[in-house]
Amino acid sequence: MNGLKSDEQINDNLLPSLPSSTISTLSPVSGLMNEQKVALDDDKQSDEHKQIEDERYDYLPQETSLKNDLLVKIDDISVKQHQMVCLLDDSKWLNDDVISAYICCIKDQVHVQNKNDGKVYFENPFISRLLKRDGGIGIHGDGTFMTDIVRNYLKYDMIELPINIDNKHWYLAIVNAKKSEIQVFDSLCWEFNRNDLTTMLQGLQYHLDILRRQQDSISHKWTDLDVTKWMITEQLREPIQEDSSSCGLFMLKFMEYSTEDTLCHPITQEIITPFRYKLASILLCWKTNTAAMTTMLEQSDIEEDPNDVVMLESPEDQNKAKSLNSLSFKNKYQSLISVISNMSLHALVGRLCSYIKSIKCMETLE
Repeated sequence: MNGLKSDEQINDNLLPSLPSSTISTLSPVSGLMNEQKVALDDDKQSDEHKQIEDERYDYLPQETSLKNDLLVKIDDISVKQHQMVCLLDDSKWLNDDVISAYICCIKDQVHVQNKNDGKVYFENPFISRLLKRDGGIGIHGDGTFMTDIVRNYLKYDMIELPINIDNKHWYLAIVNAKKSEIQVFDSLCWEFNRNDLTTMLQGLQYHLDILRRQQDSISHKWTDLDVTKWMITEQLREPIQEDSSSCGLFMLKFMEYSTEDTLCHPITQEIITPFRYKLASILLCWKTNTAAMTTMLEQSDIEEDPNDVVMLESPEDQNKAKSLNSLSFKNKYQSLISVISNMSLHALVGRLCSYIKSIKCMETLE
């Protein structure tokens, strides 16, 4: 057929060209100039090819700078891109920064602040670690700073303290001053290991003893300042966590829904699994997130919609959640792209499938 070459022709075209036996008539200078011209042409083609590639993929975030991008700054808590990745991998534990940022969000929620007439104090993991440090090796040079923090505790009925066991497991300890009781919410019910709690309570006791000796100690309603002698009660009888990595997510929900006696709403693994992925959007789009985004879409490209992301809401009234729009839609989009850019295609598809399967509302699913 006219349009096809013979096998011999194809094989000949694939063979390397043999050097010519003809003597060149070009001078050495002319030959050098031709070689330089060829080299310049090759460089030009390479530059053009690189330019095309750059133009083709210029919408993708540059991976080299992503990991240090500041995505969340709420109060004094900062979360960078590489610290947010744990929310996109269901095999990873939540780190201190993500937990601290969400605790700031919990403090802003009206339905949580009203649950006990505002007499609940939400501590962050950093301070809990300092209390545990003081309980283990004594009060340090920042003792006055820590004593002032504990002095503030005396204004509240309940102090919620996040505790981490050797970077392996998170659980919540609540100092309930009304009942003179330490209440423990542990999604795995690890009752055999409360050494971290004992050490932290000892650190808390050191500072309470200092306040008790001070003449100018503020008045308080605590009937007993000997917290190391308070009864420790396990609030959960059976494990409710079904995996090995979502303990931090459970702990945050315990902080959000704990009351003086129990949890005001049931918490299950089915609730926690989609909460992991929603948490990334919550932090990025929170009303007090003042992080400056390094990359954003042009204002004219995407219109801002203050209702594009739903924030935290009370389970009994999800329709009353307030829209929080300090970050425009373009910033939200770029922030989420920044977080997921280092995920493999397989991992991303898996997370999306898990999220889709968790949607119960037919209208939302549609």
